[in-house]
Amino acid sequence: MDRPHPDAPLETLRAVTVAEAAIQRETHPHVFRVTLIQAGPSRNGFTYTPEALQEAVPLFEGATAFVDHAGPSDLRRGTRSVRDVAGAYGQVAWDPQNAALVGDLHVIHEETAAFLTAYVRAREAGEPVPNIGISADLTVAHREGIVHRIVQVHSADVVFGPAAGGTILHALEAKGHIPPQSQEEVLTMKDTKALTPAQPQESPILDVESIQRAVAQDLLRARLALAHDLPPAARDEVRRQFEGRAFAPEELDQALAHMRRLVADLAPNPVQGHGPAVQVTMNPLDRIQRAADVLFGVPGAQPTAPRLTGIRELYITLTGDVGLTGRFNPEGVRVSEAAVTTSTFADVVKNALNKVLLAAYNVRPRWWEPIAWQEDFQSLNTVTWIKTGGIGDLPTVAEGDAYTELSWSDAAETTSFVKKGGYIGITLEAIDRDDVSALRRAPRELGNAAWRTLSGLVAAIFTQNSGQGPQMADGYYLFDATHHGNLRTAALSLDEWSNVVTAMWEQQEPTSGKPLGIRPRYCLVPIELEKTALTIFGSPNAPGTGDNDINPYYRAASVITVPEWTDANDWAAVADPNDCPGICIGYRYGREPELFVADQPLVGSMFTNDEIRLKVRFYLAVGVADYRPLHKNNVA
Repeated sequence: MDRPHPDAPLETLRAVTVAEAAIQRETHPHVFRVTLIQAGPSRNGFTYTPEALQEAVPLFEGATAFVDHAGPSDLRRGTRSVRDVAGAYGQVAWDPQNAALVGDLHVIHEETAAFLTAYVRAREAGEPVPNIGISADLTVAHREGIVHRIVQVHSADVVFGPAAGGTILHALEAKGHIPPQSQEEVLTMKDTKALTPAQPQESPILDVESIQRAVAQDLLRARLALAHDLPPAARDEVRRQFEGRAFAPEELDQALAHMRRLVADLAPNPVQGHGPAVQVTMNPLDRIQRAADVLFGVPGAQPTAPRLTGIRELYITLTGDVGLTGRFNPEGVRVSEAAVTTSTFADVVKNALNKVLLAAYNVRPRWWEPIAWQEDFQSLNTVTWIKTGGIGDLPTVAEGDAYTELSWSDAAETTSFVKKGGYIGITLEAIDRDDVSALRRAPRELGNAAWRTLSGLVAAIFTQNSGQGPQMADGYYLFDATHHGNLRTAALSLDEWSNVVTAMWEQQEPTSGKPLGIRPRYCLVPIELEKTALTIFGSPNAPGTGDNDINPYYRAASVITVPEWTDANDWAAVADPNDCPGICIGYRYGREPELFVADQPLVGSMFTNDEIRLKVRFYLAVGVADYRPLHKNNVA
């Protein structure tokens, strides 16, 4: 089966069974240690990431095992017969050494237990054994074939007669467990429609509008990322048309096609056929820059010949300063046909280190981006976040009567910019020692520091003042049970989440007193509550109940683990900032840290300290615009 087309958006579908599973040994009578699923590419065309498997541990715990997969009659009936039940799984855990999920299969079917016992003993004795294994029946969410979340584990079945040969450690899928007409359909269905009709019991009450909007925005990002033939301005225009709303894929495709036609019509002198052959060559300074990128460990840098032996060689090549005096010597410069000046060495080093810094800053997930309204500003003036609203229902205007003025109000919260930064120095002594390893580490640490800085500023909004947050313009703390109605003390649970949803929904518009009518989209937790939160929002049935009650908040919120939070019990809820901005981040001079260089030989640090200084700077304004889309539970 071919992998899904790379243009495919985020899809949720019932995956064809996974084959990376095996029965390892019998640990106790009727208990077998098995490999449930392994990270990496599978035969069904998907690649399972270790992170997705680790998050799926609670979904596999207690999952049912059937003897062979569902046949056509089972699919038509929509359920499995109890005669097919083999057992269930326990002690499911992530095995980092083998990058796989493992667990204990507790077999309650006597004939199956006897068969598997005989199989394990025969295999351990080195005798020929049949091709049997474990094959999981899953619903997964993926993008471009990369599974980033296992939504539901329907079962993990003991498969007799795999479809193709293989060792027991890599059992394959069973023949005939999916009707022929389903194989292609299951892999091409889009969005939540891919859930097959065979699971009528899996119909929890979902926030359909939010899900459709999230899926549409994933599609928008994927389509624009692949629209390399459109100039940035054209892509920005398409993004402006579709950002923040749900839409049909056909609508986006039509807009992109229209934009391509418009760009083509405006392009002068279109090239016919393949056009003339163009050969791109690099000048010597470009080659030196590439060599410096490799020297300093820029991710993705392509090695060039000849390679630099160290920073000493780079310095002498671009400055001619063989004696390491700190002075530029144009007669000694080793690069011909290039405009080398006193600042060339510093510029080359700065360019390389800046790439390393930005790569380190961008490689870590920016957990705050989904919950924050982000905006660029043209000055460092104090930022004023305006909260408007309060207009009630529009009154009826009788024929011939004048319109009445509507009452409304606005409120302002202010945040000042803060300047974060520092510098690293490259001394002549470091150049003489060829201390490249330290220079490689420095920009990575600067990038990580910039990430931690912004992460810490956002996280502190929820924890400062003993968990009550900053003081608002009305004189009360952000989280205030009496005046803001957004502070509770109960532990995280399904019932308490329902209480928080109600509290946020009933927040009022100013002046009119109308309910705001928004709900939390994100659940923020410390690492200690991550499993609890994932279980609440990832279980179709209500956790902890034995009567198969549906979970009305299944997939209704995304879980965000906040690295800086140290209280193991407190948690928070945040609405989509597109519905109502709460956390706000302002930027000046870009949304990534900047790198500057000071290298003049007769002034500054080069004159006083024999040191080239590389300075990193980040201007940020992190604050709160509105308390209503934010909720906190400071657990007693």
